[in-house]
Amino acid sequence: MAHILDTIPSFEAFARKAFLESPYTRETLWEEGYEAAHPRVFTAFYAAEPGRSGRSALVRDLSRVREVARQGAPVMGQLISEVEPDVARILGMEGSEMPRHVLMVGPMSTNVVVGCLDDEVTLFHCLEWFQDNEGARVLVAHEDTHAFHRMQLDVPIPTDAAWTAFYEGLAAQVSRTAVPGRPEADYFWYGHEGFSAWLPWCQEHLDELTERFRSALDDPDTCDTFFGSGLVDGRWRVGFYLADDLVGRLDRSLPELIAMTADEGRTAMREALNAR
Repeated sequence: MAHILDTIPSFEAFARKAFLESPYTRETLWEEGYEAAHPRVFTAFYAAEPGRSGRSALVRDLSRVREVARQGAPVMGQLISEVEPDVARILGMEGSEMPRHVLMVGPMSTNVVVGCLDDEVTLFHCLEWFQDNEGARVLVAHEDTHAFHRMQLDVPIPTDAAWTAFYEGLAAQVSRTAVPGRPEADYFWYGHEGFSAWLPWCQEHLDELTERFRSALDDPDTCDTFFGSGLVDGRWRVGFYLADDLVGRLDRSLPELIAMTADEGRTAMREALNAR
């Protein structure tokens, strides 16, 4: 059974109290009410994802965020319980320790982040990003793979570009297996709208993306350019499309891939890049 901590009742209590207050007062009440109700959760969350600047915009849109969180919490709890056993089976990790999950509202910095809460690998699901059930199902499979991957490794998650391509590509491949038949864009954007031109562009420019990534593999900025806030020809997150393609070309099963060491994962990505 999935281990889920739901902080949304505390968020709802904060929202009721803060609803008629100014945005400035709402931020203060957020810290004094919502975050103070779950201090270990937010300490662990900010250790993994320190950005807080989006909270100001979030509290100004409190009515919408409150409704989205209210809608998303039961859906996400159900999806986690349904999807996690499939992810564990696909990865050959049935019977292993399961990650923890926290349902929360964050400061608009990320949709999900994997961190540690009370020394346990934990997924922090930020419901201000919730879109729809099926997109969220793919997201759960993707991020749950990251949690299992972190539990499998005996070192902290690396941050270099070759490893990140392996890490993200494996999660995309698992989500395809766990949640088959979704529109192709859902495996990268999880139901978010406004990216209809992104996928055709990536498909058309795959060879160019491969070459640019290969030539910049050891540049410390490459990971952010391809997977973070940077842009490639004006487009975000094109590394996720490339990573999915590269890992899909590896002639190994998903359990074999997740059992690789960090160095083996990097080597596999370099070999796949050179083989294209």
